[in-house]
Amino acid sequence: MAIRVLFPYNPLNEKEADGPFCDEYLFLREMGMECSLFDYDSLSFDEFRPKPRIGNGDVVLYRGWMLDPITYVKLSNLVERCGGQMLTDPDNFLKSHHLPGWYDSVAQFTPETILVENEEEAVLRAEKTGWEKFFVKDFVKSNYSERGSIAYSPQEVLEIIALIREHRGEIEGGIVLRKVEEFVSESEVRYFVFNGKPYSPNGFVPHLVAEIAKLHKAPFYSIDVVERTDGELRLIEIGDGQVSDRKNWDTDIFCKVLIEADPLKIKNI
Repeated sequence: MAIRVLFPYNPLNEKEADGPFCDEYLFLREMGMECSLFDYDSLSFDEFRPKPRIGNGDVVLYRGWMLDPITYVKLSNLVERCGGQMLTDPDNFLKSHHLPGWYDSVAQFTPETILVENEEEAVLRAEKTGWEKFFVKDFVKSNYSERGSIAYSPQEVLEIIALIREHRGEIEGGIVLRKVEEFVSESEVRYFVFNGKPYSPNGFVPHLVAEIAKLHKAPFYSIDVVERTDGELRLIEIGDGQVSDRKNWDTDIFCKVLIEADPLKIKNI
């Protein structure tokens, strides 16, 4: 059984990975890891012709642009038609990609959160919380416009929800209200967990990250941690590792996390 890393190709050069994934593709190839490139845009047409082809028994780890759950199921099915299987199946993808999939198991480590289905319920629940501020997002993303994601009243919650719909085209999954805690500026760090083992960009894994890795069971995911102003580390979010960018990770350090899972295919690292 071999791991094959699947990247979207650059539309201007089908022999290289797209955008920020190009460095990962080149490094992994140099280190002997099996990699394939495919046309990301063709997924919407059910077209899938990865090069090199996915072989029977290949375990596929996707590294690329974000996919919604429906498209991820489509990718998983297409990989299976080629004889492979995704390292992260669709259920595990959703478990890390959507907030409700991970919140209950690690609620003690992250700001209090309320999940609602629509705008009317969001206002009603916000009015009952007694919170002074609300961080508003959907199950995956917050509002990226200059307005930001913090509401100071239930009515401002509606404003932010409308902006998310406007800029992203939809609310993915549902609406999330999170209690605002005060964090130290620029203290956020991203960690990755592969097969239950946490990895750090700087060699140090905080106790909080190790505890989360024990509680959240999924093949490959990211953990974003920030320091609160009282000095306590807090979990911001968990994300599927396949669609999480590297943020503060050097390319070689990140790639060696992937390489470690496939030791028989790799040169000395």
